[in-house]
Amino acid sequence: MSVPTPRRRLAATGSVALLTLALAACSGAAASPPASQAPATPAPSAVPSTDPGQAIDVDALLAGAAAKDGQAVRVTGNFLSDGTTAELCAVLMESYPPQCGGGVRLTGEVPADTLALLDTTTEPDLKKMWWGFVTVTGTFRASGADGQPTIEIIDFALEG
Repeated sequence: MSVPTPRRRLAATGSVALLTLALAACSGAAASPPASQAPATPAPSAVPSTDPGQAIDVDALLAGAAAKDGQAVRVTGNFLSDGTTAELCAVLMESYPPQCGGGVRLTGEVPADTLALLDTTTEPDLKKMWWGFVTVTGTFRASGADGQPTIEIIDFALEG
């Protein structure tokens, strides 16, 4: 019978430690499912979002037009209408009456009580126009009326 020497005890202790680490590593791998059994990520919904989220400006809407197409949006901008057509403008040029600098065409009804609160031309020899800073909620179409970006109005609110 051999008497354990300090060197043999150290080797035995090291072997036990390595065996313990190997078993712990194996048990951790067994606890996680193989890649083929991992839960599948749900596919994105093909149904358009009905939550417009936070308000964005006209430039942000146009920059992300492809991703927002068919989606509910909430957009702030400068409203401009001549009573026949309406636009939500990125910039309102300071002529009199103002002119739209880049924007989105609006379709649908603007509430008469809100329209009455907007700035308007008062001179009889000028075309009647309405303008003001508003938030419009509606459905965005990247290629709506005449191929131009359009928002179908759901809600319309005067800002500030």
